[in-house]
This record gives sequence, structure tokens and C-alpha cells, in this order.
Amino acid sequence: MIQTWVIWNLCSLENGIISVERILEYTNIPSEPPLVIDESRPDHIWPSEGEIDLLNLQMPFILRGLNCTLFGGKKIGIVGRTGSRKSTLVQTIFRIIDPTVAHIFINAIDISTIGLHDLRSRLGIIPQDPIMF
Repeated sequence: MIQTWVIWNLCSLENGIISVERILEYTNIPSEPPLVIDESRPDHIWPSEGEIDLLNLQMPFILRGLNCTLFGGKKIGIVGRTGSRKSTLVQTIFRIIDPTVAHIFINAIDISTIGLHDLRSRLGIIPQDPIMF
């Protein structure tokens, strides 16, 4: 009887410790940049041209020194083998992932200087496998 009680309490303690570890992991997750930065809000018609300039884009183990210009109004395909991190480029443009070194400009505005809402609400993407719901 006492042995059952001890084992039960040890299991409960272990579950509690795991919960505390998860909470500590969540508290150590870096917060996202602000949604809106009042000092540097883009014009309401931004991006009017849609030109994206990637300058020296670097991501550890993924990209090294990528420089390119994606012109607005053009269809662009990003191709590569499965797992070759094609989606990382798109995640970087949407600032879901911040690169270690880079300057990304959309219509000559550095996207690191504007809020996430101003950026993400004005960009669109068509996924490879579109889903209708």
C-alpha cells in the first residue's frame, strides 16, 4: 500500500517537473518584433511595384551570400529537391525566420524596419499544393 503511494507520487512529481521544463522552454522563446512600428509605417499603397531585393542573404547551413532581385508583376518559381530549404527563402521574406546577415528590400524599404503586420498583411503567396476549404 505504501509502495503504491510512493510510486504514484513519484510519477506525479515527474509529470510536474516535465510541465515546469516546458514552461521554461516557452519563456525562453524570443519574442517576435512588434506588429506595428509607428515611426516607420509604409505608405498605404506599399508595395506598389512589388520588387524584392535580396542582398547578401545568409542563413546558417542553408544560404550563403544570396543576391538577387525579384521583379514585381512577374511569375517566379523556386525549384529544388525535397528538403533543399526552398521554403526558407519565403519564410525569410515574411520575417518568420530572421536571417543572420541580410538586407531585404521591398520597393526600396528595408523590411526589418517595418512592423510584422504592415509586412505580412500586404504580401501574398500561392502554395505549391493549394487547399480549398
